[in-house]
Amino acid sequence: MKSTSTGGVRQGGFTLIEIIVVLTVIGTLLAALAPLAFSYIDDARRTQAQNDVNQIASAIAQFMKSTGLPPYKNNTSTDKIPAWVSPDFTCLVGSQGNAFTATDDSTATWSDCYTATSTAEDTIENHLITNTPGGSSTKAYKTTGRNKWEGPYLPSVAQDPWGRAYLVNIGQMDPADSPAQAAWVISAGANGLLETTFAQNAATSVTASGDDLIARVK
Repeated sequence: MKSTSTGGVRQGGFTLIEIIVVLTVIGTLLAALAPLAFSYIDDARRTQAQNDVNQIASAIAQFMKSTGLPPYKNNTSTDKIPAWVSPDFTCLVGSQGNAFTATDDSTATWSDCYTATSTAEDTIENHLITNTPGGSSTKAYKTTGRNKWEGPYLPSVAQDPWGRAYLVNIGQMDPADSPAQAAWVISAGANGLLETTFAQNAATSVTASGDDLIARVK
């Protein structure tokens, strides 16, 4: 758009060249800032996932403090309190978020957490929120006397920031295992791959692999 002048004073809008210059400057700024913005978003997601796994691990610790055993009893079990026996469930899975498949398991060790016909899998919510192990109240954790269920231990269990379910390899807390194994809550991170081996010796430092985020259950 051409401008006109009256008495030496410029009037009218921007010229086409001026608009192009402004748009070029804005585009350059956006290109420079975009990687930084995406980095902040990724950092925020990782922080959220770490907070979530920490919260679930803390809730399991509270569950164990009140009941005297890890949350792995199924609805056909007799009351295990205070006796310890082999776990009924080896994996707890959050009910929110996309499920895993063998393709997502780069270690080929997490099958109890995603095999559709697995009897070793239950939801985190059934044990920590509703007291319905195995999806039923038939053999619920007792709610009176010593070593009773005092939940809910969590208000809810969300999906991780990348839309996947949180997992807990809870069966690793079986005291019958020798050497003792470590249990943790895990998020598969941004790439959605389970890269941390399911079983790790509790006597050693438990470490996450790849971009997984974990919180050890103690």
